[in-house]
Amino acid sequence: MPVRKTTAVASVLGLAALALVGCSAAPETPETCGRTGDSALSAVDVSGDFGPDMTVDAPAGFRSAVPEVSDIEVGDGPVIASMDQAVAFDVLFVDPASGAKIPLWDAPGSLTRIATPAAVSQQMLPAIEDALTCASEGSRIVASLGEEGVTADFGQQLQSVLQQVAQSTSDEPVEAPALDSVLLVIEVNRVLPAAADGSAVYNAAFGMPSVVRDPDGVPGISVPVADAPSEQTTQTLLKGDGPRIAENDAVTVQYTNVSWSSRSVTTSTWESGAPETSTVAELPEGFAEALEGATVGSQVLTVVPGESGDATVSVIDVLGAVPAA
Repeated sequence: MPVRKTTAVASVLGLAALALVGCSAAPETPETCGRTGDSALSAVDVSGDFGPDMTVDAPAGFRSAVPEVSDIEVGDGPVIASMDQAVAFDVLFVDPASGAKIPLWDAPGSLTRIATPAAVSQQMLPAIEDALTCASEGSRIVASLGEEGVTADFGQQLQSVLQQVAQSTSDEPVEAPALDSVLLVIEVNRVLPAAADGSAVYNAAFGMPSVVRDPDGVPGISVPVADAPSEQTTQTLLKGDGPRIAENDAVTVQYTNVSWSSRSVTTSTWESGAPETSTVAELPEGFAEALEGATVGSQVLTVVPGESGDATVSVIDVLGAVPAA
């Protein structure tokens, strides 16, 4: 891969030891990624459309001390090889004893409600990592929480709401379910790559920042000791082979913004663990111009001038796009 050179580099933002490498290709199948089919949940039957009317039958008195996972249907789409990947998925919580069911999110089947499994794991559901590791797009999965598969605060809320739902259809008092008896039905609607996966493009422009990528594709930016460009300047670093972005598409991106003058990161979706999904016009300043004509899978470097000679350096990974309705 060619390396852009500058006459002097002030800093590499803690990534000086990293080689210029591309992202490794995701495994082609759940099996090659390491997903197995053995599970105590194989006796659980799930049928019907996703939602409160679907049928979920578990053995009487079901309990699971540890998270368990079973694939009801295995999709043939891309595989979730990293918990930092952007994924659109639905979760339905089920109390097998009472039949109560509640969704994690509204509007099931959404392709633009994007989250990373790592963020969901940290905030509410540690069990989601076992459920989604090496799962493929198009899959339907049943999983159990176990005793430690949910955070304390969210677990209490989950028990309370399941109890309320069950009580609403019963004339007798209903107890809150034990968390280790709760099942999750998960549908994986869309799996995006963790980082741009396009082909390297040679750029010889003088005075532009340089970009390094770690083995997971996370970029680091080195800013030259020089004045920032007086006009917005953009380079394509990786050229994706996906579709060209249209003006009103819902685009999912990872990006890092660095101040030219301070050479420090000001904003990073990599650090927040939340890839951004919006129309191009709703992205940060200068992104619309930088992404004009870009294709899915591309990585774009742009420098947007600011006040007093400063500028914002942005590296944008285009992970996916959904056509406007």
